Amino acid sequence: MELENPEHKPEPEPKSQINQINQMSEISKMSRRNNDSATATASEDKVVIYEFAWPLLAALFELSLYRILLELLAHVLLAVVTVLVVSKSLGVAGERSGRHAAYSVVGLLLCAGEALLLSHSWWLDELSSGRVLLLHMLLGTMGLWLGVVGVFLKGADKWRAREPHFRSKHGVLGLLGALFLCGSLVSGLLLVLSSHLVLHLAHRLAGLSGFVALCCSQWFALNSGFARREWGGRQVRWLKIATLATTVSVSGYEFLCLSRDVVRLLPASWFQAIGLSGWLDPRN
Repeated sequence: MELENPEHKPEPEPKSQINQINQMSEISKMSRRNNDSATATASEDKVVIYEFAWPLLAALFELSLYRILLELLAHVLLAVVTVLVVSKSLGVAGERSGRHAAYSVVGLLLCAGEALLLSHSWWLDELSSGRVLLLHMLLGTMGLWLGVVGVFLKGADKWRAREPHFRSKHGVLGLLGALFLCGSLVSGLLLVLSSHLVLHLAHRLAGLSGFVALCCSQWFALNSGFARREWGGRQVRWLKIATLATTVSVSGYEFLCLSRDVVRLLPASWFQAIGLSGWLDPRN
């Protein structure tokens, strides 16, 4: 009698184990979904924090946005003040004060200010450093020459009238500014022969100080009889505001560039000690 050998079939798993496995699978899926949403939320939070945090502001300064806007404002203000003063001064026939004002503003305000701005201008980066230096020298020399002509015309007028010169605030500050520009010109010529750090710093400080003194002289010139005769009270006030804005924008731009160059010369260990070595980029 043959014995049947039936096939061996695996016993089915209990329902409790199947339910447990399904629950674990659902828990794993929910955990993955929660992790994905948390990651997305965290990434969104990082984006929001980055948009308003200091690193973005540092990136803006690395792009020199503030410096570009300040330079553009300075160019516009220099042009506006020069055009207003020269157009009025040249319209006065037979008036030496008018020619004095025209020569002085073009030379000691416009040319001197542009010499400061163009030596660090962002839109002249494509030019070689030699051409930028030549443009800086031409503007500085031409500005000082026109300023000397303007001062000579006023001095000759004072000498004929037997009146003292350089006694008012306008005259004293104008003379002081012209002397500073002379010192800047001499130190600049010496830099062509010998490049020295102290000489370079003296050249830039003399040019900056001379420009500020000349802008102050221009401010006090608007209180003179010539300005009061040619412009009304409201126009004089607006010219004073424009002169003040020109002084702040041009000198602020030069001071910003000077501070950047001084920072480049400082040891890197100083910035590491105060925790700024991570974001400080000496190239900007």
